[in-house]
Amino acid sequence: MMPLSNPLQWCLLVGATLLFTTLFMVAGLPGATLLGPMAAAILLGVRGASIELPKRFSWLAQALTGGVVARSMDVTILHDVALHWFPMLMALSTMLAGAVLVGWLLERSGRFPGGTALWGTMPGAAPAMIAMAGDFGGDPRFVAVMQYLRVIVVVVLASLVCHFLLGSVPTPIGVPGAVPAPSASVASTLALVAVALAGGWAGTVTRLPAGPLLGPILLGGTLNMTGLVVLDSPSWLIAVAFTIIGWTTGLRFRRELLRDLVASVPLMLLSTFGLVAMSLGSAWLLVTLTGKDPLTAYLATSPGGLDSVTVVALGSAADVPFILTLQTLRLFGTILMSVLLVRFLRRR
Repeated sequence: MMPLSNPLQWCLLVGATLLFTTLFMVAGLPGATLLGPMAAAILLGVRGASIELPKRFSWLAQALTGGVVARSMDVTILHDVALHWFPMLMALSTMLAGAVLVGWLLERSGRFPGGTALWGTMPGAAPAMIAMAGDFGGDPRFVAVMQYLRVIVVVVLASLVCHFLLGSVPTPIGVPGAVPAPSASVASTLALVAVALAGGWAGTVTRLPAGPLLGPILLGGTLNMTGLVVLDSPSWLIAVAFTIIGWTTGLRFRRELLRDLVASVPLMLLSTFGLVAMSLGSAWLLVTLTGKDPLTAYLATSPGGLDSVTVVALGSAADVPFILTLQTLRLFGTILMSVLLVRFLRRR
């Protein structure tokens, strides 16, 4: 990118975000408020933009997203686990086994430093995978690109799947791009923000995997299921959180990083589509064994980030609590599998 001042770069980012988001909304793609900012950030990032968001903004966006998700949780989530524990376990095992298989095949290709491909193909918990790769001999640059490239591909595919499966079905009340809805009350908005901040802090302090996101989900979900508080939020606040997530992901794609890794991108994309194909098998299991609709099953098994898939799910008519349950279980399964990989690599 030509040497532009940071304020001008931010103006370009905001303008491109508005343009892409509008185009995606006109096209009827769910998750437009995530895809638009992400596309704009990628465009500026590969052009050499020097701007970046402070980590506290990413933390806040994840916390608010967790609060929004908690708003959709009710006692049916416990019912789902009790009723469908075996199909969910089968789907979870299939997803993790598929990720390990794809990572092993990439390792055998010889195109990646030792251990790198395994970290790069593990679904979810991208920051943890990047850190572990750096600590145990892998190349964190490759892992970062593999993780976030997969997130982008999965989000785009999930949005397209929602579009073609749903057609013109309205998105849920309160989601950016949804049909008009009554404004959230001040009390319910403050309650959601308070739950997001408190849950995010607790999740971070206790070192919970994806703590800023899962902390508010656990806290807010518990309060919401018991009926102790009413959580709600105006659409503009949700859009701000989704925009920050899109910018944070997209701006990681800098020119110098892609230039070094461009030769490996075809294999990375192949592995991503391989994981998506395997997730379709898991989704088929869920549809067959639980009777869930194909969209819910697909989103529940998509190998993207928990926050990104959740954003797309919130903009669709899918069963968000069920998706959240399986995606959260997969996140914890990924962390556990990573610990086992660390021990294996240590022995080697």
